[in-house]
Amino acid sequence: MNIVIFASDNKGVSSLNSVIQEANNAGINLWVMMNQSTQLKHPLHNKKSYQIFTNCDNIDPIYSNTLGVQLPFKPDWLIINRERWEPESSIIVEFKTKFNSKIGLVDANCWTLGSIEAILELYSINRFVPYIDVFFDHSTWGKTQKKLQGFKGKSVVVGNPKYDINLTPTSETLNEIKKYYKIDPNKKQVLLFSLQNTNRNNIFKEYEKYINQNPQHQYFIKPYPGEPFGGKYHKDYFPEFKIKGVTPILEEAHIWSMFNICDIHMGCVMSILHVPLLLNKEVICFDKEINISGNNLDINRIIQEKGIGLEDSTDLWMRSFNMTKQQVLDLLNKDLLNKVKNKNKEVWYPQNNLLHLFDDFNDKQAGKRIINYILKNE
Repeated sequence: MNIVIFASDNKGVSSLNSVIQEANNAGINLWVMMNQSTQLKHPLHNKKSYQIFTNCDNIDPIYSNTLGVQLPFKPDWLIINRERWEPESSIIVEFKTKFNSKIGLVDANCWTLGSIEAILELYSINRFVPYIDVFFDHSTWGKTQKKLQGFKGKSVVVGNPKYDINLTPTSETLNEIKKYYKIDPNKKQVLLFSLQNTNRNNIFKEYEKYINQNPQHQYFIKPYPGEPFGGKYHKDYFPEFKIKGVTPILEEAHIWSMFNICDIHMGCVMSILHVPLLLNKEVICFDKEINISGNNLDINRIIQEKGIGLEDSTDLWMRSFNMTKQQVLDLLNKDLLNKVKNKNKEVWYPQNNLLHLFDDFNDKQAGKRIINYILKNE
């Protein structure tokens, strides 16, 4: 079997690393192209940003126009972690139509809470369903949420391969990071998670309130992927984070150590919250307190509020799909929004364990399940 694995940024790399390892262990012919940068790069224009790995010699070389390189074989499978943005969308179409490859998508999202943004995102994803043979989901809960909000693809629950790796760095690495960030052993460390949606402003207000009430702690923030902390401000990240006394974690390599070092983790229900739960850390989640799921299902508010999380605003989707406001309203009918609201309420049922909602297994075997599925479906 011949497999190509592609990642255009470090988020994709972290989602696919264990899949690469398991494929190699299984003796599969493997060709990997990945970009370790936090910024998405197109391989045709940024070839030097990419690393290429293969475990085999040329078998039946074939050229990929979308990757701009010669592959050592005709790929039976393409494994990827996003579908509707470039360069992935063009790569998917080429591999399906030119190489007749099967395509597996390792979902980067947890889909724990439904929202207007999620419904529109799934509407976008559905355009690529004819090209993708299987979506690898993290949990039964997430799979159910996706189906409820309109997802039409084939989905298999495998867990989240991003966390198959060892989440605990060496003691030497932890000590180096503690020195770098001047960690005070007499204080508690608090890690905040930034976000990019219509509730960014609400979350930042909650952070500021908590910091003012607890000035005795040390505070750090993990920027949202692509967020230009310390650089040129970008309107996609409105409002700009300006809370004083909070240190941003700008190096991706540092974040895993800070997950372990920080005592308290604060944010809303999104995939990154999975890590502190796995590490059994204290987690403060604001979704219920500020009614995020309700706000995210208020279509009129989202359309009217300009400049708040541009990437996730309805305005972007209207432009992307060339849809009018009324067409968006028709897509987001009241019955669907009420179903999603009611489903979101189940997240807070006492019997629900948030960790289980993120991942059915939490056993570091997701990458192995993905490869086993592929081997059974050659």
